[in-house]
Amino acid sequence: MRTLIARWQQRVEDMRPRSRIVETGFRMLERDRHIAGGVLGGGLAYRLFFWTLALAVLAFGALGFAPPDQVDSTAQETSLGASVAAVMAASAEQAQAGRWWLLVIGIVLVMWFAWTLLRALRLVTASAWQVRSAGRLPRPANVLTIISVPLVFLLVSALTGWLSSMFGPLSGAAAALVGVALFTGLITLGFAWLPSKPVPLRAHLPGAIVLAVGVQLLGMVGEFFVAEQLASAEQLYGVLGLAATLLFVLYLIGRVTVWSCELNAVSWEVWFEDDTGRSG
Repeated sequence: MRTLIARWQQRVEDMRPRSRIVETGFRMLERDRHIAGGVLGGGLAYRLFFWTLALAVLAFGALGFAPPDQVDSTAQETSLGASVAAVMAASAEQAQAGRWWLLVIGIVLVMWFAWTLLRALRLVTASAWQVRSAGRLPRPANVLTIISVPLVFLLVSALTGWLSSMFGPLSGAAAALVGVALFTGLITLGFAWLPSKPVPLRAHLPGAIVLAVGVQLLGMVGEFFVAEQLASAEQLYGVLGLAATLLFVLYLIGRVTVWSCELNAVSWEVWFEDDTGRSG
């Protein structure tokens, strides 16, 4: 068995000079080991987790200004699960007393963790592209851009959900394709905004497609499975079960983000820089 595996590995290795796809795959593996992609993905998940908590504090403060029965009916009308709607209504009721404190603390925490998340994203893209990240601190406008990301993603998700509910039996697949296309465009611009080599916009497209598909799939899984699992995990295991489930989802997002950045860098090197070197 080991001999067969060794022969297969050697056969694939021999294909590297003849196949750019194989070469891209090998370079991705090598780049991921070199930059410790698993650690970077975990670091992104860590910052995404605390940023999510900060957004939750801000959201609960905002919910404190709305009547709980209106929150519950609105949540159910937007196709959220019954358990999620009940949690939102209960949160709105409990946040009535300290809504101003929650709102102020939430704004401060969102700003702070958006800043740390931006620094982490800059480190990931700079490591994937093998360039030095600028030592300057992120500008306030860049931090505000990061803060607007959840709102943009919610708007895109709402649009795809509306398309899915308004049109025929194939509307679900069409809405998913529209969501992937919109996410791809936004992520491509985001990758181009982060540190990388001086490359054209199309160089960020492969990773953007991978991340957009991953976000769409995770969104579908979250809609049909994770939301109910979060509720059941809270009932069965308490806060630890809730945090573990959320951290697992965020780690998947962080890991796919690292792979997407590596794919952009490696595919550009294999398909364009190598050709330039040979022709020179």
